[in-house]
Amino acid sequence: MRVPTQVFASKNGAARAPQKEHLVPFQEILPLRLKNRVSGKADSSSDVACLQEMGVLFACLKDNEFVEKFCNKEIQQFQKCYKTYTNAKFEAKKTVNQGIITPGKNLNYKQLNKYMRLYPNPQ
Repeated sequence: MRVPTQVFASKNGAARAPQKEHLVPFQEILPLRLKNRVSGKADSSSDVACLQEMGVLFACLKDNEFVEKFCNKEIQQFQKCYKTYTNAKFEAKKTVNQGIITPGKNLNYKQLNKYMRLYPNPQ
């Protein structure tokens, strides 16, 4: 976006004018292409499981002065939710370790690197 020089003008006229784009040559420092691999740093995010159920459970415990026998229904719901979460996570980890690539948006870095090896960038 081009900004008019009047915007930069100050009361005493000491403002600096914007640089002219056609006078500054482009210098390529690094090659303008993607690498053929992805780092695994972003996959170490923490997953929060069953947050809604945990909130309901704590609210029930707070209302009943932390006596667990009055909150059996909420405890069972939380345990059921956590069990389904751990089963789903175990299945996902098993498919990743087998090397199976499932189509979709949620690929980890190992699966992305496998795709990148199949379709590398030209040198």
